[in-house]
Amino acid sequence: MRTTTNAPGQALLVICVSSGLWAFSFGLGAPLASLWLKNAGCSDTIIGLNQAVYYLGLALAALAVPAFMRVLGPSFSAWGMAVAGVTVALFPFGDTLTWWFGLRLLCGMAGAVSLIPMETYVNRDLAPEHRGRNIGLYWVALTVGGALGNWVGFAMVAATPRIAFLVGGALPLVATLLVYAYLPTIQVRRETKPQVVTIRLRENLLSFGSAWSQGFLEGGFIAFLSLYLIAMGLTQQHVGWLISAAMIGVIAFQVPVSWFGDYFGRQTVLLVCYGLVAVGLIVLPLAGPSALLPVSLLVVCACSAAFYPLGLALLGENLPAGQLDRANAWYLSVECVGSLMGPALMGVARDWAGEAAMFAVGEAAVLVVLATWLLGRRKDAPVAIAETPQSAPRKAA
Repeated sequence: MRTTTNAPGQALLVICVSSGLWAFSFGLGAPLASLWLKNAGCSDTIIGLNQAVYYLGLALAALAVPAFMRVLGPSFSAWGMAVAGVTVALFPFGDTLTWWFGLRLLCGMAGAVSLIPMETYVNRDLAPEHRGRNIGLYWVALTVGGALGNWVGFAMVAATPRIAFLVGGALPLVATLLVYAYLPTIQVRRETKPQVVTIRLRENLLSFGSAWSQGFLEGGFIAFLSLYLIAMGLTQQHVGWLISAAMIGVIAFQVPVSWFGDYFGRQTVLLVCYGLVAVGLIVLPLAGPSALLPVSLLVVCACSAAFYPLGLALLGENLPAGQLDRANAWYLSVECVGSLMGPALMGVARDWAGEAAMFAVGEAAVLVVLATWLLGRRKDAPVAIAETPQSAPRKAA
């Protein structure tokens, strides 16, 4: 089965804008949720678990999203964007752990519904020769939205915290309307003869490991980076500016690194990013409030953010189009497992060993992925799982 769209430019624009609006809500809501819990007297362990619950919901829902996509098409993402906005807006209007954990779980499930159809559209239904560029632009849209949400949230939280959450919840509702009104439909071309598809685990180990490690670092940093910087003596406004400046660097980095991946090889560029992140995580806790802090923070954030699009592009290279909806769902699920583990383990480490322990935990995660991949490459024979593609979707959006 091969699916295409007659309006690739419009599709990419709608996907980037709507996903960016969703990311604004995520970038605002996730760190402000940690700050809200901290101000409510919760420990770092509780804050980390609350962030982990978000990714638990995302991982669980991701497994079911492909089945719904076969019936509803990529417009299914509009449902998730609407629910995500509502859960972010309601977060500060409760005062119990049940309320806070329940909303974060539901928000995570909505995130899976929001992202997987959009990522599948970009990875499967647009021109494969521009896959790296398109995924890079999509990732830039997410990063821009997240950075703006982070900046707006920290600018508003001191004076009007509840209104900040309401602003974060409003923009995904706009994204819902954009997806329903302007996302082009997909044409399905059925193959005359079904083929047996082999997913080689060894060949895709670096892709899935990159999703996991990117999620691990992202989840942990979203939960605790702002708290770490505040503990160093920075004000909330300065923290917002510093993180937003780092995110601007991330934005500027994503499209060039995707182009480098298309030209020099995505695996090569991805491994370079791993090396820079490993060094940056060592430098970060040693930098203190010096000029090395923003530099090392930029390197770690930009290069670790590149793990996801480069790994996703590698996955798209190795699999046929008919398997990419399922593969993208599993890819996001693996990323969510990392995002679940990151804040949980970093929170425990901070409670036991201090603020900077989060960076040692992140370093261990990166090295585990690299070591596992290197060990897998030494095996003489690849491990494979044979699958037979399912029939084409009954309905395309």
